[in-house]
Amino acid sequence: MKSLSFCILFLSFNCLWSQIRLENSDKLWSKSTIHISAQTPVKSQGNGNTCSAFGIAAALETLPNMPKDISENFLYSAQKYEQLNAKTGVTRGNFLKTYIMSLQKYGILTEAQLPYPEIVAGTWNESDPEILKALRESTTGPVTFLAKYKSKAKLLHLDSYQYLPMLESKNVKYIKQQLDNGVKAIPVSYELYIPAWKSFQSTKYTTIIPDVGYGILLQNGSIANYSAIKEKYPDVNAKVNARQFTLAKTDKRTDVKVYSAHVVTIVGYDSEGFIIKNSWGTDWRYYGYERVSYDFHELFAYEALILKKVSYKK
Repeated sequence: MKSLSFCILFLSFNCLWSQIRLENSDKLWSKSTIHISAQTPVKSQGNGNTCSAFGIAAALETLPNMPKDISENFLYSAQKYEQLNAKTGVTRGNFLKTYIMSLQKYGILTEAQLPYPEIVAGTWNESDPEILKALRESTTGPVTFLAKYKSKAKLLHLDSYQYLPMLESKNVKYIKQQLDNGVKAIPVSYELYIPAWKSFQSTKYTTIIPDVGYGILLQNGSIANYSAIKEKYPDVNAKVNARQFTLAKTDKRTDVKVYSAHVVTIVGYDSEGFIIKNSWGTDWRYYGYERVSYDFHELFAYEALILKKVSYKK
C-alpha cells in the first residue's frame, strides 16, 4: 500500500514538473541555433553607405548554388544606376526591399570581376545634380557600370523569398523559426544609436541593448530608463510599437551624427538575443560578429529579407 501511494505521489509530481517545464521551456531549456560556420569571411564597407549590399551578399553567399565572393560593389552600383535611370532620386543607402527587383533585373558579379575599392565615399548635397550624386555615392559610376559591367552579370530568379516589413520583421519567434528551418543568414535593417555600436575587439559577445541612447518618455516630460520600465511593464515593446508608449532619443547632440540606420545579417540566436554579422571588418567586436538583445530587435528592426532559394535566369 505504501509502495502504491509512493508511485501515485511520484507520478503526480512528475506530471506537475512536466507541465511546469513545458510552460517555462523557453526559460529553462533555451537552445541556440548559430550558423557562423556557414558564413563567408567578414568584410568591411569602409565609409560607403553600402551596408544593404553587404547584407544581401552575405545572405546569397550561404545558398548552395551561389558564388562565395559576390561583389557588393556591383550590387550597390546597380541600385544607384537604377535610381538614376528611373529618375526616382539617388539616395544614401538603400532599403532591402529594392533588391528584390535589382537582383532579378541586374543580377550579380563576383568580387574578382568587380572588387570593392578601399576609398572614402564621396560627399554630396541634396541640391546637387542627380548624376553627381550617383557618381559620388556609388563606387562605380553609372557610365562605367553600363558600359563595362552590366552585360557580364548573371541574372537571378528569386525562387523562394519573403520580405518582412516593419511589424513582421520584429517578430522574434518567426525569425527563430526560419533560422531553425535552414535559413542561415537574414539581412535586417535597424535604427541604431551609433555610440552603442562603437568598434572594439572582444573575445565574447557583448549584447547591444535598448538602454543606451534611448529611454521611455513619461507624461511629465522626463525620460525613464528602458530596463526600469520593462520591469514594471513586461509588454513595453508591444506598447511602443503600438504607439501607446514613446521611445525617446536621449542624446541631443546636433554637431555629430549619433543616430542612423544600418543593415546587418542575423546568423543565429541564443538565450540572450540574435547573433549578427556586421560589415565593419574583423576588428569590430567578436571578429566582426555581435549579439543584439531580443528587446533591441523588437524595438528597432524595420525590415528584413529572407532569401531561401535562388537560381540563374536562362
